[in-house]
Amino acid sequence: MASEKTTLSENIQKYLQKADWKSAIAEMEKLFAIDQDPIVRVRIGDARQKLNQKPEAVKEYIHAADLYAEKGFVVKALAQYKLALRIDPTSKQAQQKMESLHSHTTVAENKIEPLEFGTLEPASSVIPLFADLTQEEFNDFTKRMVVHTYPAGKTIIREGESGSSVYVATRGTVGVSTMLQGKKVQLAVLQPSDFFGEIAFLTGKPRTATVEAIEETELLEVPEDELLDLISKRPRIKQVLQKYHEERVKNTLEKVKEVI
Repeated sequence: MASEKTTLSENIQKYLQKADWKSAIAEMEKLFAIDQDPIVRVRIGDARQKLNQKPEAVKEYIHAADLYAEKGFVVKALAQYKLALRIDPTSKQAQQKMESLHSHTTVAENKIEPLEFGTLEPASSVIPLFADLTQEEFNDFTKRMVVHTYPAGKTIIREGESGSSVYVATRGTVGVSTMLQGKKVQLAVLQPSDFFGEIAFLTGKPRTATVEAIEETELLEVPEDELLDLISKRPRIKQVLQKYHEERVKNTLEKVKEVI
């Protein structure tokens, strides 16, 4: 089976490089038949978009989200529902399923999401934040999120620059670093489910660290203007964010002490 998966994966890459989306989809369907990895459905959805088959792409992203949710990956599921809604903002199915994530066992019981092979436990999981929100607050918060994909090496936020959006990593890893006495200090490697960017928003100061994509990375962003509007309507959300800020400051100070 391993050799079959390898052959299929190689065929898929070959067809993708040729922009032969139909052949790539056919091979991905074969791959999914032997390995029900949700990312395969995501890639099929991407290919459907290339073919301008938007309704089919929406179905694929919802399918992938459902699979992620079944496995306990709430944040990954959220990202795929958001992708479906980006294509079709009127999709009641995607919206309702996204809202139902608030009552998912992972959120309701404030659990750490399952760890995929080769990944570490998130340093600052967004799950406790979701758990602290009411259903209405969760709906409003997630509705304002925007999905972005960054290639490896791309700077997402840069130390010293202005900007107050907050982010949740959903796929891939990002490195967080700062300059201290002319030396680059690695503060953290953030995993899927990690939450970052809240410090600049809460303090009104420039970014305190640089965040770069280590590999191709997918993020959910809550833009600054959306967050300000959200908090004006639901002030308690700022209190929840403040808890994260205090914990982040504590962890950063511990890292700095290690290199002084």
